[in-house]
Amino acid sequence: MMFVTALFPLKASAQVAEGVAAVVNDQIISTFDVRQRMRLMILSTRTQPTEESLIRFQRQAIRSLVDESLKLQEAKKYDIEVTDAEINQQISRLARQNDVTAESIRDDLRRANISPRTLEDQIRADIAWQILINGRYGSRIRVSNNQIALEKKRFEDNLAKPQYLVSEILLESPGPQQDSAIYAGGLSLIQQMREGAPFVAVAQQFSAAPSAAQGGDMGWIRKGDLPAEVESVLARMQPGMVSDPIKVPGGFYIIALRDRKEGGSPKIANFRQIVAPLEAKDKLVKALSKLSTCADTDQIPKTIEGSFVNPFDNITISDLAPAFRSILEALQPNQWSQPMDSPNGAVSIMLCSKGYGEDSGIPSSDEIVNRLTDQKLSMMSRRLLRDLRRDSTIEYRN
Repeated sequence: MMFVTALFPLKASAQVAEGVAAVVNDQIISTFDVRQRMRLMILSTRTQPTEESLIRFQRQAIRSLVDESLKLQEAKKYDIEVTDAEINQQISRLARQNDVTAESIRDDLRRANISPRTLEDQIRADIAWQILINGRYGSRIRVSNNQIALEKKRFEDNLAKPQYLVSEILLESPGPQQDSAIYAGGLSLIQQMREGAPFVAVAQQFSAAPSAAQGGDMGWIRKGDLPAEVESVLARMQPGMVSDPIKVPGGFYIIALRDRKEGGSPKIANFRQIVAPLEAKDKLVKALSKLSTCADTDQIPKTIEGSFVNPFDNITISDLAPAFRSILEALQPNQWSQPMDSPNGAVSIMLCSKGYGEDSGIPSSDEIVNRLTDQKLSMMSRRLLRDLRRDSTIEYRN
């Protein structure tokens, strides 16, 4: 396609007429629309365009505009309309993230010969699609208690493993025949980032992952959170590095390692130590058999003379003596141990709870539900868009 030279004229004599870049179900995407989107991509990524990179920007711009057209057409079937207020709210949110004002964003666009409508149309498609996906599939998604428990256990099992602060870019590939072009495009993006393009801006414009809206930020993750192909690369990276494109089913990943830390969050326990005179050991066993919770241990000193209860809260299990630690690890919440003889009398332990502290990185049940729901919605979103591409009439013009 020749109109890429009109973005930043490579020759003073270049004269390019407006035309049609693509037609999506009878809806036209003009060459002007494509050039405007290319300018937005270049401004966002702060790159100095070359003839080669302009071609890659052009391909991505057309691909994005086609997908957005499909999204808006599908949303229209369900009478979904995005208001100007919703778009302005999103631009204001974007401004706050970049510590600027919404008006300054629009001023920057105008100075770069970009109509603010180019950004607004992109946001409109994103919002409409999100409303559509949430409305169409949100009520169907159910996260069971068993799924929550399994996910929480997976986090607990991985606590001792290294943690990585990661950002991601997912480049979708329609099929094997497109892989080489997508891979080459990924290498071009990486080169642009190494020359100063912000990862956040590149992710926002090019990534197909749900994290794109947050600039690719995935937060802290542990082994098992990413595909095996990605994790094998991540394990060899150092903070500050950006990976080459990594082949995964459906496309390529580019990851940036921002920080890492060793695992090993300590497990903590809340328990009660119950001590009674040795001669009252049988009486203690009988009293223990009537307990249901740790709160019930307060009754023992009232029924067994000379007995007492010591509360221990938020105790790191690994700091305890081996014999004591083995008792706690064998107990379940609200379970007590058989009294043991000691110089202080007959001693029993009742476990109240055990787990990990609030800063251990284990998400709450609500956070797990949101995480699993987002994963399922993202999968359904990609599947629906793939089906729309397959079932629509899309014509690309030279």
